[in-house]
Amino acid sequence: MVTELSFGFWVSLLSRKYDRHLWVPALHRAFPYYSGSRESLRDNLQAMVFLRNRIMHHEPIHHRHLAADHVKIYTLLGYVEPQFASWLRAFDRVPEVLARRPEGTRR
Repeated sequence: MVTELSFGFWVSLLSRKYDRHLWVPALHRAFPYYSGSRESLRDNLQAMVFLRNRIMHHEPIHHRHLAADHVKIYTLLGYVEPQFASWLRAFDRVPEVLARRPEGTRR
């Protein structure tokens, strides 16, 4: 059943209404390397849900600041496990692809 739950569902657990019953007693431990507010973390994860949804629905993303999205993904991964984020960079081709974008479209 857990695998059937959407990315948006997991992000919604960081909503204010679950602050006292989930975030404070336990859920904050899922992000051991994060020290900011729950709201900020939720907003950043929600931005990634929106990006993922655009991609999965085959909607354009070329107008986005993709380099910033890329940095945000690694930042969020680092809140869970910095070593995983470091390991993943060895396989990451996104910076190379973004560098090949024509001048004037690089953001």
